[in-house]
Amino acid sequence: MQGIRKLIRTVVFLALIGIVGFTVYNVFFLKPRVEGLENLKKLPKKKEVSLIVSPRAYVDRVSVVAIQGSREVVLFEGKLPSRVNEVSFTVEPKELGLKDGDARIVVELRRFFLLKDSFEVRAKIDTQPPRIQLIYAPYMVLQGGSGGIRARLSEPAELYVEVGGRKFRSYRVGDNVYISLFGVPVTASPRDVIKVVAVDDVGNRTVLPLGTGIKRNNFKTVWIELRGKERVITAKLHTIVGGDLENIDFVSLFKKVNEEVRKQNEEKIRQIGSKSEPQRFWRGKFLQLRNSKVLSRYGEKRRYTYRGRLISKSWHLGYDLASVKNARVVAANTGKVVFAGDLGIYGNTVIIDHGYGLMSLYAHLADFKVKEGDIVRKGQLIGYTDTTGLAFGDHLHFGILIDGYEVTPLEWWDRKWIRTRIEPAFSE
Repeated sequence: MQGIRKLIRTVVFLALIGIVGFTVYNVFFLKPRVEGLENLKKLPKKKEVSLIVSPRAYVDRVSVVAIQGSREVVLFEGKLPSRVNEVSFTVEPKELGLKDGDARIVVELRRFFLLKDSFEVRAKIDTQPPRIQLIYAPYMVLQGGSGGIRARLSEPAELYVEVGGRKFRSYRVGDNVYISLFGVPVTASPRDVIKVVAVDDVGNRTVLPLGTGIKRNNFKTVWIELRGKERVITAKLHTIVGGDLENIDFVSLFKKVNEEVRKQNEEKIRQIGSKSEPQRFWRGKFLQLRNSKVLSRYGEKRRYTYRGRLISKSWHLGYDLASVKNARVVAANTGKVVFAGDLGIYGNTVIIDHGYGLMSLYAHLADFKVKEGDIVRKGQLIGYTDTTGLAFGDHLHFGILIDGYEVTPLEWWDRKWIRTRIEPAFSE
């Protein structure tokens, strides 16, 4: 019995030693850190800030103070929530009496009412949003069409055009002067407002309605019956998807390619289109495939049926052009080849960067006469038409891209349209 009591006392003693040791370690040796301090380095007109204390190390109170000269302003002071290691607060420098310029931000953690840990950040306060002066903007743009703007900002900033949920970046071409090409989605509404947005270095944001209207475009609906084409199409579908697909029925396989693979291909095109050169390669109107007949136009709403039943849908976002079999395909304008390879439903494809976000796409080719990195001249041979990808016959799918989104090529084939709607954006 006495031995049991002795064992219990020993266990209790060791437990107390452990608790004391753990507490001493957490208090004196385990130093807390603050995550999110970088959010305090740039303070605009208004900013939401979150700071995370990790590890907690018995921190019970947090204070955040801004110091400018002899003036100290409390940005936040309060307890650290018992179950959450995060504090959030809003900083509005002007409302707090802070001036634009440099400041020191001190974050202080208090533990056990006595111990304190301090962290300091050098901050830049700027409460003035950038001003936008529009030098040129089109009066009207077509649904599925293109436009260009030229703007001057009061300070260096990120500038972009926002339309139909898409953002089109700009390029600096002078002393705080920017140009931006943009495209209007086929799904955009004439009621949508095109906006120009400028965001400065610290996060101040200016939004300006462009004042450019969107003109409705009458896109045609085309119904395509797949029955009777199974043998030819199935071979293409297997080539595009690859792998063992013998147990997948024709309809499911077609839907997979037309919807899932198409989505992946379009995302790949957007990635390529987001990396345009900040210079202008192109001049004048773009070339159309010589002696070609238009098979399909931009913006067609394609409806695929099988045995009369609707099975899949897609938008056709280019022009299908046909001439003779294996017709010569030339560069529509001068630029840099940024892609030459297989692109799923598009088959063998070449994409040429013409600069400032503008690119041209050539799909369903037989082979390539150019490679990635080549600078090609307007009219230079780049390949031959064929039936690669999901093409039902020998032709060229030609597309125009702005920041990776396809717009109607019809405008870019028009010399007058380019001279009156695009060139003013490039004019000094």
